[in-house]
Amino acid sequence: MNDLPPAFWSRRRVLSTAAGVAAVPALPSLLTLAAAPARAAEGTSGATGLPGTDRGKAVWAYKTGGRAVREGAAAALAGSPAFVTAFLTSQLPAAKADDNRFAILSALPYAGKSVQQAAGAALSAGEGAVAAFLAGGYSKALETDLRAAVFTVMSYSGRGVKRAATKALDLGTAKAYDTFLTTTQYTAQQEDDRFEVFSVLSTASPEVKKYAERALNEGTPEAIRQFLSAGQHIARARDEEAATIDQLVAIVEREGLRAQLQTEQAVAASDNAKKAASEAKAAALKAADEARAAQQDVGKAASAANDAASAARGAADAAATAIGASRMAQAASGRAASAAQAAAAAAASAGNAAARAYHAAIAASADASKAGAARQAAQGARAAAERATTAAAAADQAASASQQASAAGSAAAGAAQNAAQAANAAADAASSAGIAQSQAAKARQAAAEADAAAARATRAASTAQSLANRAASAARVARDAARSAAAHAIKAAEAAEEAADNAGEAIEYAKRSTAYAEAAMDAATTAANAIKEAQAVEVAARAAESARIEEDTKLGVLEARLRAQAETEDAVRADRARTQADQTTTETKDLIAAAEAALKAGAPDTAASGRKAAVRLLNSGGTWTREAAEFALAGTDADVANWIDTDRLLAQKQDDRENVVAVARVTTSAVAGAAHQALASGDPDAARRFLDQGVIEAAATDNRVTVFRILGENPGKAVTAKAEAALRDGSAQALHRFLNIELAEAVKEDDHVEVFRLLGSDGPYMQSAAKIVLEGSARMRRYFVLHDQYNIARLDHDRATHIAAIRASIAHGARIAAKAQQDAALAAQAAAEARQAAQEASDWALKAQGYAQDAADSAKEARDSADAADRSAASAAQSAQQAKSAASVARGAARTANYSMRRAVASAQQAVAYAADAQSSATQAQASAQQAGKDAQEAATAASDAHRIATAKRDAEIVAAAKQAAVEAKQHEQAGTTPATEADDDGDTKLWGLWPEDVKDTKDWALVTGHWSTVAGGAAVVLGVGALFFPPLAAAAGVVGLVSLGLQGASALLNGISYGWDDARFHQALGAFVLGGILTGKGKLLGKMGEQVSKTVGQKVSSAAGAVADATTTVVGWLTW
Repeated sequence: MNDLPPAFWSRRRVLSTAAGVAAVPALPSLLTLAAAPARAAEGTSGATGLPGTDRGKAVWAYKTGGRAVREGAAAALAGSPAFVTAFLTSQLPAAKADDNRFAILSALPYAGKSVQQAAGAALSAGEGAVAAFLAGGYSKALETDLRAAVFTVMSYSGRGVKRAATKALDLGTAKAYDTFLTTTQYTAQQEDDRFEVFSVLSTASPEVKKYAERALNEGTPEAIRQFLSAGQHIARARDEEAATIDQLVAIVEREGLRAQLQTEQAVAASDNAKKAASEAKAAALKAADEARAAQQDVGKAASAANDAASAARGAADAAATAIGASRMAQAASGRAASAAQAAAAAAASAGNAAARAYHAAIAASADASKAGAARQAAQGARAAAERATTAAAAADQAASASQQASAAGSAAAGAAQNAAQAANAAADAASSAGIAQSQAAKARQAAAEADAAAARATRAASTAQSLANRAASAARVARDAARSAAAHAIKAAEAAEEAADNAGEAIEYAKRSTAYAEAAMDAATTAANAIKEAQAVEVAARAAESARIEEDTKLGVLEARLRAQAETEDAVRADRARTQADQTTTETKDLIAAAEAALKAGAPDTAASGRKAAVRLLNSGGTWTREAAEFALAGTDADVANWIDTDRLLAQKQDDRENVVAVARVTTSAVAGAAHQALASGDPDAARRFLDQGVIEAAATDNRVTVFRILGENPGKAVTAKAEAALRDGSAQALHRFLNIELAEAVKEDDHVEVFRLLGSDGPYMQSAAKIVLEGSARMRRYFVLHDQYNIARLDHDRATHIAAIRASIAHGARIAAKAQQDAALAAQAAAEARQAAQEASDWALKAQGYAQDAADSAKEARDSADAADRSAASAAQSAQQAKSAASVARGAARTANYSMRRAVASAQQAVAYAADAQSSATQAQASAQQAGKDAQEAATAASDAHRIATAKRDAEIVAAAKQAAVEAKQHEQAGTTPATEADDDGDTKLWGLWPEDVKDTKDWALVTGHWSTVAGGAAVVLGVGALFFPPLAAAAGVVGLVSLGLQGASALLNGISYGWDDARFHQALGAFVLGGILTGKGKLLGKMGEQVSKTVGQKVSSAAGAVADATTTVVGWLTW
């Protein structure tokens, strides 16, 4: 969908609030419901690779369950067999029900009406209905919502969109509806926009014709939209002749229709928010009751606190949707304001026609030669009356739409407030229980987030309400003015026709002339008042825009601070945690040490100590470490003892070797060659030493080249000083430290200077962006300075263009109104002369001159605004070109990240597959030993032997892969190419293994769940070693950003593991992972989850004159996070 600009979904709810959620009305939640429900404990030993014991089932539950299931499984696996049995028989079903229930709850803010109703029914019917709903029971309701959404868009669109909608409806499938809503409606809209330009061209005045032809010759969707939103208004202001009333009425009708469409969207979003808030409130109150009833039962208290936190997150999601409703309401009001402005101009045109007709009637009454002119004026007045009546009806609809949309936003905000209050009550109850304080703290934090989101929703609703009131008032004033002007025009036409029929007879000349003059002045005054109201609502629209930008800036700053903190932590972790031993936390190491001591001492609690340590490694990023821990936890005490003594260390070393080959696949020939030597060595510690120091030494020459390249990019003072210091030191450690730690700090200093400079610019969007990035990560500032500032500048220029065009249009209308007043004054002068009132005639002559001067002043103001709009449009085009040039630099770093992550994914896939096979082999060996009548220790030894054999097999392939990587890297270097510029790094991301090919296949899930953690664990290692393939001019941007890029994806995966795959928070994170810059293209996982994630957020500039930003546009969406 090329016409939509880049969109971004944050991994935290705070920016989904800023972005909005209602880009199409009642858009069903394919995104949230596409994932299969948790498959906890449904696998068999043959498919899962784990022993078919109760402990094996508990491990599988942990691997595939949501938040509640994982917490319960971890506690049970660290305990006695009785704990495991209790978990499987009683706790697991309840935990699965909790996860399923809150998976639905989290989806409600984004679901359509039918899905919401079906979800509500499932929640009311009990656990079985909820499970059935998630297993596919939502599909019919989803199709109904999609179909309704197609009809809604179809109702307020042009011929091309209607045709595309009809085609989708004729196909009658959910896929066809979804394709229309996410893709074809926008391409069809481009067709309608072109048709609209041709329609304007058919009756265009000279300047409008020139601008229209220019847009058509350029031919891009952006050029066409620019003409419709600003260009035609600029051109019309330049024309000496007034716009035809037909052109003005066309604008009123178009803007009125779009206001109604956005009202439908706002109402749909409001309904979603209210339903979600209602369910969140009910869940929160239930959690509060459970917390109060828990007393000293730690398990129940923890469960209640977790439920309270989930309910609070649901309340925050509802608030986010409420903000989306208010944003849509604000957009609808902007459209209504545009309709009002055009309707006011139409009223002025009709009033002018009436004044001319009255003036012609007075002239024809006294002079028979003026009869023809009177008849022509009468025809013009009648035509103007008809079109003014049409404009009045469209303006009235726009006014109603604006206020309906605003009311919807306010209602949604109120519901969000209620849900947040309930979430706070639940958090209070969880805290007062006095136990499970960790979970209670999470509930309290989630409730605070819900409070903040509800407050933002209330402010957004207030802003939307204020603008709606002004826009509706302006539209109704314009409506009344148009109706009055139409009535005057009809009477004027009748008067002119009568005067023409009795031309020169001067029947009651003085009396009629006076009446005609008074009516002409009344019509002109009404038109002038409508223009004044249009001017007032334009001022109100600017104030509403400023309030929205201020609120968005606050949200952006909150998120930026989190990104800054995360980047710092990521950089330190990437520098220090290259080996598997480094990645093991101190607490886990202490547990392992205790288990080893117990084993040596022959203590009876050896297995218990070992299981506590193994549980801590279930989330390990090391594939072999994780698989070994899983097998130990699924097995007997003897298996645990073997894990403590042998299998754990074997797995740890193997993970180090996997990391070495992963590094070899993304680095230079020197590093890849050193990696191969380490792997081919017979020294069992060679891989660890390579990751600790060898990679740094091997990368020294390449890192030195990178440092020189950075200096060649003319960096700031701080970067220059640090780079030169590293080169003077000359050691491998100094070069590595500069690239991985010091560079980011130096860039912060230099970029601070540049960002502060940009902060002093006049554009509100640039000021907002600068405030945000000053609080954010080094990567944000680097990309802002290198690239994003140009897109933000273009946003400001587009805004200035739009404002100037609208003001030019209003000034043009004021000119028409002043001309009507001039004609009315001349009619009054003629009437006074007919009464032989010389002094009064002289007074009216002076007033006519004054009105003529007003018209001239308005014409000059219109031309000045048009000049300003043209200058802003030229600046926008220049910024666009600068952004295009800067993007080519940024793409180099993005390709490097893309390539590195794709290679990391491929390495992870291979590691997971081999480790899974090893686990299955160990399970089979153990089962065979048991069937042969061997005891537990012998069976455990057989399993360990199987692990060892599988590891040796994998080792041979690892050595060969590292050698091949070194050869390929050398070939690229000799050819002067880099693998990061290959076609695959710009196309489909091919996220192999991150989603099961068959969601019903247990074996697929077994591979996939391991893959998630491995990719997450390997990202820092792969991206933190330096000596990657950077194209010219991208080194600084790439080095600073790569670690946080990779770990952003890792965070998305870990969010899914932590919260359950049906949870909305994960899906938001996933959107950032795929869309935020790590990988380009559509990506397999994104397609599985629901592709419209990339298409329902963000439209840069209004497609017509109604508002600078349609509904969801925020500056944060243009920043590289």
